[in-house]
Amino acid sequence: MKNPKAFLFALALAFLMTLVQCRYVHEREQQLLYTSEPLPTLVAVRDLPANVKLDETMVELVEVPRTWQQPRALSQVEDILGQITSVPILQGEQVVATKLVKPDEAGLAFYVPKKYRAVAIAVDEFNGVGGHVKPGNYVDVIGTFDFGQGDKADVRTVTLFQNVWVLSVGDDIGQPSAVTLVDGEEAAFQPQGLSASYTVTLAVSPDDAQKLLMAQTLGELSLSLRSLWEDERFVELEHATIHSTLGIPQRVRHRQRARWEVIRAGGF
Repeated sequence: MKNPKAFLFALALAFLMTLVQCRYVHEREQQLLYTSEPLPTLVAVRDLPANVKLDETMVELVEVPRTWQQPRALSQVEDILGQITSVPILQGEQVVATKLVKPDEAGLAFYVPKKYRAVAIAVDEFNGVGGHVKPGNYVDVIGTFDFGQGDKADVRTVTLFQNVWVLSVGDDIGQPSAVTLVDGEEAAFQPQGLSASYTVTLAVSPDDAQKLLMAQTLGELSLSLRSLWEDERFVELEHATIHSTLGIPQRVRHRQRARWEVIRAGGF
């Protein structure tokens, strides 16, 4: 061997290149194995329109290569239970979190039963049971109307609707508002406050919705709160009149209820 140093240099260089090539092949192999790793992914078993509440019968769990899994794709059936589709999802399409909303984010329409309408009536602390009506309660709607003429009053009070479901009170649809966590404690919740005048939204049939709005225009409406242990949904009631209430046969002059306003600390 005429030049042993050159030979050793070439041998070392070849060995180094072999190591580099082996390392590259190994890294490439690991990368391919990582991207092709099958991951559990939820897909729709049929076409799902928007605004549908999801359950376990609407999805199935399949394995999808990591490189094909969409960002924020869901991998557990529990992740979709009770959630609502915000856009249509096609059969076989991956179910991703960005296409779903939680019930408290879907708005009041999610809580309105089928074939019912949500109608709001204006109340205050006087005719709204002192502000004690809560979403999910049942109430009766009572109307007072004046059929008199001039100074003579013919006032009648009638229970218009019974056992009506309360959808919301003001902006409260029954979902508590979260309070910021402090020192790792469990999440606390606080109810939303009400002003002196607010609205109560009721679930009624389309026909009753018309009657309720007409009654609100013609007279003064009040709510009576039903007990949680009420067994009887409907009660037979006679209209309350001046005569049936006071025992006075002749008409009397109707005195308008005085206006009042609640002034809270810091308010004007």
